[in-house]
Amino acid sequence: MARGTNHLPGARNDLKGDKAMPEPLPLILDNASLMIAPGPDPAVPIELACLTNHIELSPDVSVTTLETMCGARDYPGTVKWSLIATLYQSFDPAATEEVLSGAVDGGVPVAFEVKGRRDQPVSATNPKWTGQVIPQPYAPISGDAGDASTVELEWSVVGAPTKSETDVVASAFEGMTRAELDAAAIAKGLQPADYATKGDLVAALDRA
Repeated sequence: MARGTNHLPGARNDLKGDKAMPEPLPLILDNASLMIAPGPDPAVPIELACLTNHIELSPDVSVTTLETMCGARDYPGTVKWSLIATLYQSFDPAATEEVLSGAVDGGVPVAFEVKGRRDQPVSATNPKWTGQVIPQPYAPISGDAGDASTVELEWSVVGAPTKSETDVVASAFEGMTRAELDAAAIAKGLQPADYATKGDLVAALDRA
């Protein structure tokens, strides 16, 4: 008799019994989504997946070490997130150069979105991360003879990215002009001058 435990292909045994569990699927980055807005709010993020070779949403955690008469002890410091990506350069409309140069020229943070499988809806098994990045100047042409020109990005994220397992329903205030939003804010007891962008004011109205 063969020794060991029999396993069904593509399944694993539950530790609490013999019930077969689906085998966890690794995320293969062959269909990921990278979207960056070509300017400040209300610019809509544009899909750059077909020009993206590398994508990374990375935290940098600093550590503060305090030395006392009782020895040294480390404390967690600030966490700074970065959107790191390698894209192939393209001068076509709504492609690499137009999107990135527009973001840089705006001089303010722009929206981004990252998703593991762009052809599937957002869910617990296909979450997305959104937020705003601070655009920085980049090398518009970079590469060797005969190679594709690439653009290397490492843009800081404002605060921390937001992980979502469902698509957010569009706000009822989204299509309003700034004047209409100001009027709605005043009606709710808000001060429109406290919100620099339409996005900030829409978010405040949604919370009010």
